[in-house]
Amino acid sequence: MGAVMICKNEPAETPYYIESMGARIYSMEELAYFLYENIYLVDKKMLGQRLWDWLRTEMHNPELADRLQKGMEAGGSLQNMVLTILRSVDFYSQEELTQLTAKMKVLNTYQEQERLKLRADEYFVGGNYQAAIYEYQKILDIRQSERLGVEFYAHVWNNLGVCCCRLFLFGKAAQAFRTSWQYQKDPAVLKEYVCAMRLGLSDEDFEEAMELQKIRGDQLEELTEEYERLEKEAGEHFLLPQDLSARLYELEREYEKNTRYS
Repeated sequence: MGAVMICKNEPAETPYYIESMGARIYSMEELAYFLYENIYLVDKKMLGQRLWDWLRTEMHNPELADRLQKGMEAGGSLQNMVLTILRSVDFYSQEELTQLTAKMKVLNTYQEQERLKLRADEYFVGGNYQAAIYEYQKILDIRQSERLGVEFYAHVWNNLGVCCCRLFLFGKAAQAFRTSWQYQKDPAVLKEYVCAMRLGLSDEDFEEAMELQKIRGDQLEELTEEYERLEKEAGEHFLLPQDLSARLYELEREYEKNTRYS
């Protein structure tokens, strides 16, 4: 178990809300911790006007707010803004700040698509699929980089497909998986594509689609084997829960988490 960190100042009555992560920040120490642990997600918008107002009204720290605002208006780097906040709180050692600085310097050498993918992957792992979709789509809207190679874009399309599946957008998921497969012939992605088609189509339409793509016989059986197994195991989830209102509340909270925008 880690050491307990004591906040020096009174917590805010109104938290600073980071919508993309569903995080409510009540103290400078919490803000520092969030920035340090989620550096891939931090952008200038997150450290903009709303944060300055919160620092002035809730943290009673107009000096820090003014420093951040002046730095932003002067075109200061994101790295300097983050370090300005972290150094205003006696929370991290100089060694830890040096390590974070090195990480941010490495990030500065990445292409924009690479930085966006790091953000998207963080959202994906955190279960915020809508925000992840938004970031993955931004990557695909940028002119393709030859240096990043086909594997990079295959992964982007595959992850986009998984996010769509998690939001029950099976048609869009199937398109994403198919595109990923066209970039890189990964058998696992082909299976994902077939399963997404199976989920999104009627039995008749699915069979017709597979026939048109010449996926039939033993190959089709192998690709859908796991789907059929999971379908049988999912039977218990269709049983009516004893406490329906509690279950509905859990599902609502999960949906809100998965569909927050960045």
